[in-house]
Amino acid sequence: MKNADMTVETPKKKSKALFFVLGLAAVIAVVFLVINISFAKPAEKLIRGLIKLAKTDKYTTTATIDIAYDGDEEEADLLNGLTIKLETAADMNELFTQLTLELLYSKKPVIQIAAGLNNEDFYLDLKNLYKKLFYQDVEDVIPQYPDYVNDYKIVKKASEGISLKFDSKKYMKIVNNVLDDNIKESGNKIILTLDSTLMSELFTALLEEAEDDNKLMESVRKNAIDLINRIVKEEKKLKIIDIDDLEKALDILEDKDDFEEHYRNEINDALKRFDHMDYSPPGITGLYNGFDVAKIPGMELTFRLGPGNTINGIDFATEIEDGVEMFVKCDIKKGTNFTKVNRKNSIEISELLNDGDIEEVVGEITENLIESVKKNKDLTKKIEDLTGQDIEETFEMMMYGVSNFIR
Repeated sequence: MKNADMTVETPKKKSKALFFVLGLAAVIAVVFLVINISFAKPAEKLIRGLIKLAKTDKYTTTATIDIAYDGDEEEADLLNGLTIKLETAADMNELFTQLTLELLYSKKPVIQIAAGLNNEDFYLDLKNLYKKLFYQDVEDVIPQYPDYVNDYKIVKKASEGISLKFDSKKYMKIVNNVLDDNIKESGNKIILTLDSTLMSELFTALLEEAEDDNKLMESVRKNAIDLINRIVKEEKKLKIIDIDDLEKALDILEDKDDFEEHYRNEINDALKRFDHMDYSPPGITGLYNGFDVAKIPGMELTFRLGPGNTINGIDFATEIEDGVEMFVKCDIKKGTNFTKVNRKNSIEISELLNDGDIEEVVGEITENLIESVKKNKDLTKKIEDLTGQDIEETFEMMMYGVSNFIR
């Protein structure tokens, strides 16, 4: 049996300190964009809600996804009864995360599985499909992960209290003018209609204003210097961040003319990408390389607001391809609840793949999967009508393929 390679390749350390600082400063600019102005208009209320959401350290989102398929009649009958629930829990202080996927048919639960990451383990919980958890040491999956978390916490703490100085009303006016009738308020809801053209127009207008905003540019420079100095003070605690890179960035930041050149070049590069409706984040290749903004489907987003413009949920519908429409209802709440991993009562994934009796494990999962599906009579009938086979045959063949794939 082949040895399992659980390692995810991590990016090599490069001298990207300046880009990192500018990127962080841009995020800070958005966060503080409208802190000191009145939030009477829909766009202003929405930004206020997004600011609060961005500041939430622990949250759980539950997205309920329904699919409407207008195609082959038998396939449509099967897909149109399917509902997917995706729960995401995140702790932004510790960088813990957990995704829980639940499949329902005719509004009745079928299966549920969860996968998560904490400071020690990557884990997989198959719930009612298998009695034990599966786990792998987090550093086998993401080398040096604890070191990345360590430096993340240092940067996060260093960024506390950072405050940019600029005329926020000018930027809010741009947002209101560009969105215009594409954003409306209805009761406790903000309804935003977006497409690729409007997004490009909005970001282009904001970037053009920022390009000539000397007050913002100087505030970014001073805050970036302050941020880096705070990080440098923690030099002995840093594991991944290279102090030499930060010092090179400081040299640029402390030279006003040099910084102004970098500042304007970064904005010009961003404007060119939006002009071509093509976004490739600097330094990132592969999946995101050449991402075509024009291919983003237009959609109507409904933001549900609570007291103080807190965003309690986001709903939208979009056509993901011809004849396939997706409806999403996403609820957002504060707080998290993560699965606890007891290694003594769990199965190590690499050991199972290399030396364990994987056929026995897959066999038990298959039996439990079949039982779970058979409890849902509507789903069982749809699958048997579509495949022309008993439910047992269909899933045994499927799991046999899975077993051979992971060997």
